[in-house]
Amino acid sequence: MEVWFATLNHRPSGSGVWLRYTLTAPVRSDPYCELWAFWFDPSGRRTFAGRNRYSIDHLGSANGRDDGAIVRIGDAWMSESHLEGEVQGDGRALTWSLDLTPADGTFQHIPAPLRDRLERRVSTLCSPNLSVPFDGTVKLDGEVFEFDDAQGCQTHRWGKRHSGSWAWGHCESFEGSPDTVFEGVAARTNIARIPLPTTSLLFLRHEGEDIAFNETRWMLSAKSRYEMPTWAFHARNDRWKIIGGARFSLDRAVQVRYEDPDGAERFCTNSEIADMGIELYRATERGWSHQRSLISIRGAHVEFGRRMPFEGLPVSV
Repeated sequence: MEVWFATLNHRPSGSGVWLRYTLTAPVRSDPYCELWAFWFDPSGRRTFAGRNRYSIDHLGSANGRDDGAIVRIGDAWMSESHLEGEVQGDGRALTWSLDLTPADGTFQHIPAPLRDRLERRVSTLCSPNLSVPFDGTVKLDGEVFEFDDAQGCQTHRWGKRHSGSWAWGHCESFEGSPDTVFEGVAARTNIARIPLPTTSLLFLRHEGEDIAFNETRWMLSAKSRYEMPTWAFHARNDRWKIIGGARFSLDRAVQVRYEDPDGAERFCTNSEIADMGIELYRATERGWSHQRSLISIRGAHVEFGRRMPFEGLPVSV
């Protein structure tokens, strides 16, 4: 399986958008590709969830154009600097055409010594564009939403299957701190049917400094506790410590079903208008000194996944 996705917020309306391009090669059936699109409206009036599946012969250029596409599914495509597509469902449609300014480098969630092993046994991910400006439009049911220098994230995931359970969070909309970026993932999985401890990979960019808690020596001490819709986490390195949490209300979330190549199911509950708070501490000779409280209301992106459906929400797609 392979997934490319983007998340960003529309500040004027307080809404969030989640776009996915996916490829899946099932063990027992024909491969296929899909487009997913979601619009999260805080009022609930314009919320949209859609998923369109195509046979694998839709993968690649359908009109002789290339446009530098990394992935193309029919007329929908994504390159290093552009995303375009349309998803239809229940008589509605969400269409997007967004330019992005590529980042100087790819953010790696997983330490280099572990990447190949996780790719072979479970899956791995990276963010080619962890926090970059997006410009363009998203159209929902004829209403056009303009994005002008809106910060967003674009991520790539691939491998054999999803983890047994996970929590993921991203935020670049902290009040009074527009250049701060948080990215984190916590996951539990089994190797040879042996359950492994929760792994937490956390990262913060603050005031121009990249504060990595996802290096091998620090990830072992990082801790997470998650149960949809709440995730609590803390981590430290030799200079910095964070204590944080993220949550959303169910009326600001959707539940979807993922399918692994072996036929196993995972259920994911996602909100692109979630809340997040982080307390930041710095090491001093006298101990940890509190530096900043970072707060985002309806500006964070948060997801939970597991093998069984979550109660309280219908499975939208």
